[in-house]
Amino acid sequence: MKFYDVLGAISVAMIWGVNVAVIKIGVAEFPPIFLTALRFLLVALLLIWWVRPPWEQMRAIGFLSFAFGGVHFGCIFFGLKGVDVSIASILILLGVPFSVLFARILLKERFGLKKMCGMAVAFVGLLILLGEPQTTSSPLHLTIFIFAIVAWGFSNTLIKMIGTINIFALNAWVGLFASVQLLLVSMLLETGQLAAVKSASLPAWGALAYIVLMASIVGYGLWYYLVGKYDVTKVVPFNLLVPVIGVLAGVFLMGDDLTLIQGLGGIVSLVGVAIIQLRWRVGSKTSELSAKSSL
Repeated sequence: MKFYDVLGAISVAMIWGVNVAVIKIGVAEFPPIFLTALRFLLVALLLIWWVRPPWEQMRAIGFLSFAFGGVHFGCIFFGLKGVDVSIASILILLGVPFSVLFARILLKERFGLKKMCGMAVAFVGLLILLGEPQTTSSPLHLTIFIFAIVAWGFSNTLIKMIGTINIFALNAWVGLFASVQLLLVSMLLETGQLAAVKSASLPAWGALAYIVLMASIVGYGLWYYLVGKYDVTKVVPFNLLVPVIGVLAGVFLMGDDLTLIQGLGGIVSLVGVAIIQLRWRVGSKTSELSAKSSL
């Protein structure tokens, strides 16, 4: 990867790491599915006037809007309603093994013994996290959050399958389609949307602004660009920074208590992801980042 693309990938990781805590602030005052719909609607309204509709790829974009916008983001926001920021940040690591799996199934990318071992280790880390008796996270919200990570791995493969496309056009039309789906779901399953809009505090509106401008337009704009330009396997390793930044944000910004078992589960998952992503040169003590697709 070129130097500036590496800087871009690091920037995405930092933006997304902080974003976990920011979403937590937002869902404390807005119904989570409704907040997700606002996120996508505002992104679409900001971008759609400046890009041409990619008609030939619209069906694939519609499918992506469901998997990525409706399922992944809807479950992320809902899950964070009852999951600690530090735990959620560690769970994001699972996007890597799920992305490896979907890349193998749908893109026929190589899937060797090393990656299988890495996936096994990463999932052992998940089991350690789930077995933590002191967690304050709701089992329901935790399950939905994990499902969101699975959907993210699948969505990365869909983005690669769409092929060359204007980054902002993709963001705009995914946003438009996803916002309609999410608003309908919110109307069916949630209440108090208008009351939340009227009573939301400045931090809640600031959280929405960050989610839309930084995490969505800047963050995913860079992400779509990198995934479209490089092999899925070259981009995902930079997401190893996301849980580190997210855990720090959870501890220092949200006051989360990170227990020894939670830390151990995170380290085990990180080791598993590193096994997947590192390519060891024969006869050399050095290693280089490889990678596969992910959340």
